[in-house]
Amino acid sequence: MGIKNFSKFLYDYSMSNDCLILNGNGKPLSYFPLSAVDWKTAVKLVFTRNVIIIKEHDTWEVRSPSQSFKVPSIVMLRKYYKFSKKVKFSRSNVFLRDMFTCQYCKNVFEKKDLTIDHIIPKSKGGETNWLNVTTCCKSCNLSKADKIIDPSPEVKTPSLRDLIKGQESLGAKKIETDWQEYIVA
Repeated sequence: MGIKNFSKFLYDYSMSNDCLILNGNGKPLSYFPLSAVDWKTAVKLVFTRNVIIIKEHDTWEVRSPSQSFKVPSIVMLRKYYKFSKKVKFSRSNVFLRDMFTCQYCKNVFEKKDLTIDHIIPKSKGGETNWLNVTTCCKSCNLSKADKIIDPSPEVKTPSLRDLIKGQESLGAKKIETDWQEYIVA
C-alpha cells in the first residue's frame, strides 16, 4: 500500500474510532484527525499482514461460520511512513482553524451552516489558499457577495495545534483509555 493510497485510506476511514493505528515508530500516524479506523478495516489490515496487533478489545469478538476473532484496539504498521508536518488545506480544516465561527458576524455555527469565503473574491483574481479563505456563515457570504472585506482576526496558515484547539472546541469524542499512552500531542 503506497503512501498516497494510505493517506486517502486514512482520510476515508478516520471518522470511526474502533482501532488506533500507529506508525512503524509506535506513534499515531496523525493526531488530527486521529489515525483511527473502523473495526472492519482493522481486521482487513491484520489479515493482509500490513499491521502488527498491539492490543485487542477485551470483550469484542467477530465471528465467521468457522472462526472467531478478537477485534484489534491498537495496531502498528509494519513499515514507517514519513508524513509531511504541513497541515492539509481543506474545507473542514478551514472551519477548525476558525473554530466554526463566522469571521464577519462572529457567531458560532454548525458545519452544515457554514461556507468558505474568499477574502479577495475569485472573480477578482483571489486564490483558494489558507491566506485568502475564511469561515463564513451563509447570510454573511450572501451579503458580502464579491466585495473585498477583511475578516477579523487576520487569517493564517494553521498549525497542528490550531486544529486540535478547534477540535477541542467541538467537544470531541472521548479517546479510549487504552490509547492514552500512545497519544501525546
